[in-house]
Amino acid sequence: MADDFDENESQPAESTQGTLSERLRDHWRNPQVRYPILVLLYLLIIGSVVGAWLDDLREPLETFSAWTAASVHYFLLVFTEATTLRNQLVTLDGFAVSIIIECVGLLEMLIYSACVLAFPAPIRSRVAGVVLGCLAIFVFNLLRIVTLLIVGRHWGDYFDFFHVYFWQATLIAMIVSVLYGWIRIFVHRGDG
Repeated sequence: MADDFDENESQPAESTQGTLSERLRDHWRNPQVRYPILVLLYLLIIGSVVGAWLDDLREPLETFSAWTAASVHYFLLVFTEATTLRNQLVTLDGFAVSIIIECVGLLEMLIYSACVLAFPAPIRSRVAGVVLGCLAIFVFNLLRIVTLLIVGRHWGDYFDFFHVYFWQATLIAMIVSVLYGWIRIFVHRGDG
């Protein structure tokens, strides 16, 4: 029975797998480990910067909210005159929504931007991805607000479901779709 003893089994695992720093480097080289860590790091940096400058950003964010409300209003005017705009309050035939900072898609744009910045692509592709992707998210968000106004006006009982559940899940899917589109169009074509 003593002849069945394997000497390699008695050696510590670290000596066969390398040092801790080598193992960490190997993990860091793995894109499935590196990418989510970088996304979280970029989100932490972006969130810290926005949080630190929040008082200074309040006026531009209010302007962005007003601009979003105006965009929704003018989009609706193409189809109906039953819409009004008062500051950040958009009304469709008596049903009104107030466009606050949380409604403009800024959080979605920040999450998307962190995903693009963390992706291993040329800087030119990343810049194009952030700019065009945020624009796509803005347009998608306008359509979200328009549909919420329509649902609220015609099917008021379903407004909370669409606002809280449907569109939140759809916004996540939209971020992933825009990210995937950016990778297919800009990264895999080698632009940059």
